[in-house]
Amino acid sequence: MVTRSSAFFIWLLISFPAWNRAQESYTLEACIDYAEANSPELLAQREELRLTGLDNQIALSSWFPEVFVSGDLQHYFKRPVSIFPDFENPESGETREVEVGTINTSTLSIGARQTIYNPTVAAALRRQVPLLNATRLDIEAVEIQLRESVSRAFYQVVRNREQLSLLQADVDRQERALRDAVLLFEEGLNDKVDYKRATITLNRTKLELQNTIIETRTRLAELKQAMGYPNERELELEYSIDRLTLTVFSDTVTVLRPDQRVEYRQILAQDRLIALDALFYRQAWLPDFYLGGTYNLTWQSNQLRNLYDRVFPNSLASVNVSVPLFTGGRRFRQIERQSVLRDQLRYDLQAVENQVELEYRVARNNFDQAANAYAVARENVDLANEIYEVVDLQYREGITTFLSVIIAENDLQQARLAVINSLLDAALARVGLRYAAGTL
Repeated sequence: MVTRSSAFFIWLLISFPAWNRAQESYTLEACIDYAEANSPELLAQREELRLTGLDNQIALSSWFPEVFVSGDLQHYFKRPVSIFPDFENPESGETREVEVGTINTSTLSIGARQTIYNPTVAAALRRQVPLLNATRLDIEAVEIQLRESVSRAFYQVVRNREQLSLLQADVDRQERALRDAVLLFEEGLNDKVDYKRATITLNRTKLELQNTIIETRTRLAELKQAMGYPNERELELEYSIDRLTLTVFSDTVTVLRPDQRVEYRQILAQDRLIALDALFYRQAWLPDFYLGGTYNLTWQSNQLRNLYDRVFPNSLASVNVSVPLFTGGRRFRQIERQSVLRDQLRYDLQAVENQVELEYRVARNNFDQAANAYAVARENVDLANEIYEVVDLQYREGITTFLSVIIAENDLQQARLAVINSLLDAALARVGLRYAAGTL
């Protein structure tokens, strides 16, 4: 069981570490900024943008001239044979088998090739910017998910810390009530039922305080994980309930625009890439056209030691054209497949619109419910506090029983917790509303 002094110390350590103000405190915005700079998932997704840029450069490198050098050394154990006419008597129709070439041959070739047009390379050029845009949208999607998860985790920690503050105040008040009940019992003014009831109430509140302390540690660990914050380091949060209230219940007018949602824009980006693929397959019949040139050095000799005594150079230039005349109908099936993919994306786009509308309506309803609950809770806490003060005064004057005090105190405790819970529910609902509207 937590004593008053130890519970109060724990509450100070977790909720309001005034003695440690020198340590940097994180607002919600600071937590989000830290997460965007340190989240492993987001950092990995940003590396994907670098990979896409490198892939584009690799694909486009075929536009640049290619220069190559090759060489070889051959030794025939038996030279090849060619059949020639009998040159001494060509009219006889006889042929002669003649070994051709030399036993040893060595060549060195220096060549160059310049692509003039290639359908694959042209398609890579057209896809360069759309691919980068699609990757940026993937990064944006991770950033939005990160902002949502950090915001929710932050508000959960705030909820628990405010609950700790209220519970500690309840413990202090109930300890005073227990001392008063014990004093009245010792003076013979009341029986032992009152102070035993006070003890039960105090023990229940202390248990709830202990559980909330443990839950706060869990929520704080979840916030660190969402931020990418080292778990072994202390994380101090800075917030103001008044400012939070003003933020939550101001500027709540959001207009649903599905095209602002990143999921919607991702589908449009994917549709653009599929359209470019379809264009590539339609133009795949165009020729592969390139220029080439080679300079060769050839050494030949039947004696290996004399192989490099004499060189026979030759060179050439060429224009190469390759046209795919028939590919088994593959190109037409590929064009048809891209058309099916685009139809599928249109259905996906419609599904996203429906899902976004549903999410927005649910988020709007959740926020409205939390706002109504907050308004009622604010009114109830004033009433409960007034009732508690009256009942406590009546008990001290011997007009009512201690049971009435306990009931009034429980009502006050529940009303104060309801204010905090409804406020944080509204904050979480506002996060969901902004996410659904595409403005988070």
